[in-house]
Amino acid sequence: MKKLLLIIYILAAGISGINAQKTEQELGLIGSILKSEIKVFYAQNIKLSTSESEAFWAIYDEYEAALKPISNQRVELLKEIIAKEGALSEDELDKKIIALDKAQKARQNLRMKFYKKFKKELGMKVAAQFYQIDGYIYTHINATIIESLPIIIPEKN
Repeated sequence: MKKLLLIIYILAAGISGINAQKTEQELGLIGSILKSEIKVFYAQNIKLSTSESEAFWAIYDEYEAALKPISNQRVELLKEIIAKEGALSEDELDKKIIALDKAQKARQNLRMKFYKKFKKELGMKVAAQFYQIDGYIYTHINATIIESLPIIIPEKN
C-alpha cells in the first residue's frame, strides 16, 4: 500500500509540476506504473478463485478502458488551470470547474455501472470490494493532486 501511495504522490506531483519540465512521456510512464500498482493492490485485497479471477480482470480491463478518457479529460483540465498560473478569468475558471465537476460525476456514474456489472457477474462480495478499493484509490489520487496544486485566484473580468 505504501508503494501505491508513493506512486500516487509522484503522479500528482507530475501533474501539478507540469511546468517544471515534466514531459508527456514522463507522465505516461508514471501513469503506466500507477496502473500496474493499482492492479497489484486489487489482487492483494480481493481473494478470487481462478475462474473468478479471469472474469474479474476482464471486467476490470473494460472499466479501465472506459475510465481512461474521463481521466485524461480531468488531467488536461488540471494542466490548463496550472499552465495559466492563476491567470484565468473568473469566467474561464468557472468553465473549468464545471467541466471538472462533470468529469467527476461521469467517473462516479461509470464506477456504479461497473459495480453493478461486477455484482451481476461475480456477486455482491466482489462488487463491494471493487467499489471500496476504487473509492479508496480515487480518494487518495484526488487528495494528493489537490494538495499539490497551487491556490487558484481568478482574475477579475
